[in-house]
Amino acid sequence: MKNLIVQTTPGPFVLASVLTGYPDSDFQKSLSELLEDESICLPQKLSEQLRGMVADPTQIDDLRSDYICIFDQSKSLNPLYETEYGRERAMFKANELSDISGFYRAFGFEMNQDGDRDMVDHISVELEFYSLLLMKLLYLKEIDDQNGFEIVNDGMKKFMDSHLGRFVPAILEREGIKSSDIYMNIFKWVNQVVSEECRRIGVVPEIANWFSSQVADENVCCGGTVVK
Repeated sequence: MKNLIVQTTPGPFVLASVLTGYPDSDFQKSLSELLEDESICLPQKLSEQLRGMVADPTQIDDLRSDYICIFDQSKSLNPLYETEYGRERAMFKANELSDISGFYRAFGFEMNQDGDRDMVDHISVELEFYSLLLMKLLYLKEIDDQNGFEIVNDGMKKFMDSHLGRFVPAILEREGIKSSDIYMNIFKWVNQVVSEECRRIGVVPEIANWFSSQVADENVCCGGTVVK
């Protein structure tokens, strides 16, 4: 068992997945449960903001409005999809989506087929998938499966290096994120979680870029503020 070491728990990645997806009808319940997970360490301000949402559900309505404004109405300017980053994304998008789907299939991660789920390259989905890999790793350690452990561990490194670790830092640079107090705090923490995991597993992803020339000029009014 000495070679089977798991230093990261799934909790932070599960919470990160919940926070970066649309705050649906299960959001309050999921948030309440995850905030009791002692393996999750949050900055004080973000913790206070999230606990405030649990205590006062009307704040979740505000979060929904922010999500729609920033990531739906202004989605071309503040993308949460990996394949929206990179100068030649249009040329390689199909290959990237296929590669991500290949990771999901290889490790038994099945997307909901009801049409309501985000696409495979949405940050929330990729974070959920990584939490699944960590859960698998913990199970393989428990049953002392050295071979399976190494396969999953290798998959984690490749997925983080090729996908998840590439575009999370780039999201922080989008103006829609910078203009939102709550989402800036959320994505700063998510970036911290991902960056620490990259260091732990020894990968240094090539950070993706977003180029302003990728979309036509777009002005979106969010709560009286024009996002360009």
